[in-house]
Amino acid sequence: MKGKLFMYAFIFALLLMVFQYVNSKNIFESYQDKMNKHIEKERVLKDSIKKLNIQLDKFRMQSQ
Repeated sequence: MKGKLFMYAFIFALLLMVFQYVNSKNIFESYQDKMNKHIEKERVLKDSIKKLNIQLDKFRMQSQ
């Protein structure tokens, strides 16, 4: 009886570890996707700021 109980506890612990591994892997991939989206958005915004600064410099030169 104790042998079966130990075996069931071992299998349960093993399944729990597999579940935690898969769950943490999915969470990590989700965070990584979000971070990549934020990095791309930041790059686009920086490019927009650069373009606007160039336009502002041209406008300032024309008005002088």
